[in-house]
Amino acid sequence: MAHDVEVCRSLGLDGVVLGLLTADGDVDVARTRQLAALAGPMAVTFHRAFDLAREPEQALEDVIAAGCSRLLSSGQAASAPEGAALLARLREQAGGRLTVMPGAGVRPGNIAGLAAASGCIEFHASARGQVASAMRYRRGGVGMGASGVDEYARQETSASQVRALRAALDKA
Repeated sequence: MAHDVEVCRSLGLDGVVLGLLTADGDVDVARTRQLAALAGPMAVTFHRAFDLAREPEQALEDVIAAGCSRLLSSGQAASAPEGAALLARLREQAGGRLTVMPGAGVRPGNIAGLAAASGCIEFHASARGQVASAMRYRRGGVGMGASGVDEYARQETSASQVRALRAALDKA
């Protein structure tokens, strides 16, 4: 991971996303701090590994102590809307020391409610749509991945989904 952070920094990227837990379910502060230091001026987001931590309030303090500037979390729930109460408590606890960014299951139909319930102002959403492949020849009966996956389609960011998310927030 250190090499990845160094490459991102050398390329002039704005930030990196990482997340390290110990075998006991705590934030690995020492290793996270080392990677955050390697990141230098880049923003460091601690990802949803946080949602697997055993004690969220202490984990938040550890993420902050390790030098992260943002936390991506579902509030330790299956989706961010389901975890909105914990996200709100974490945002309060952080007190501006880092940004809490809800992610997981964020959709145009729930982002306004999530914003209201959590008080958060940054969100992570896949905002993706399926696009058909340009392949004309299609061999049936042979899958390259999980069953039910369309081998002749791909996922990409959907401008209409992004606009819908923005519009939902603007109306809130």
